Amino acid sequence: MSHQFLTISIAFLLLLSVPFQALAGSITGKISVKGLRSPANVLVYVTKAPGLSADLSNVKFTMDQKNLTFVPHILPVLVGSTVHFPNDDQVAHNVFSLSRAKKFNLGSYKPGTTKTVLFDKPGIVELRCDVHAEMSAYIMVMKNPYWAVSDAKGSFKIPDPVYLDQHGIKGVPDLPPGKYVIKTWHEKLKTAKKVVEVSGKGETAFRLDLKRGNPSVLYK
Repeated sequence: MSHQFLTISIAFLLLLSVPFQALAGSITGKISVKGLRSPANVLVYVTKAPGLSADLSNVKFTMDQKNLTFVPHILPVLVGSTVHFPNDDQVAHNVFSLSRAKKFNLGSYKPGTTKTVLFDKPGIVELRCDVHAEMSAYIMVMKNPYWAVSDAKGSFKIPDPVYLDQHGIKGVPDLPPGKYVIKTWHEKLKTAKKVVEVSGKGETAFRLDLKRGNPSVLYK
């Protein structure tokens, strides 16, 4: 697999007689949670989406380390992306993962140092620091760019143009009309699954009420 180009294998069903953007829509929604202080940091994603070729040459994802905390707590990336791990803390860290999707150990490295890892398989990668047991975070290696992470109010939008643009992923269109399976993931919440129909006439909105429990895998 090229590190610069990613071709997602799902067929792109766009042989329509009208322009794509005329028949496309986004998915918006709001999450409420029981048993947690905040509805933030919930991944909401489309399990199967139209095929898309993405140039990853200018994409940059960063998992920082500040104040003995990984920042952000959850980082969705496209499969084939390289993630940068800067140490912007005042002490040394040792980032590692024992996850099936990506096993690695960066070893101990000092403040002001950055290391990188290529994530070439879809799935959940749990991060830990061998020096500070309280540190944890998750890299979600995604098959397509149709995802969002809920904000402090529980709101989200798929695709998330602000997030994608910030990380150098350009030109991701809205979803063509059709039915899509939407799933959620949070390490302390039971996974929710919902079928959402995009009409192609703008935004499709819905609400998700989540409860504490064990989440399912990202992809089966």
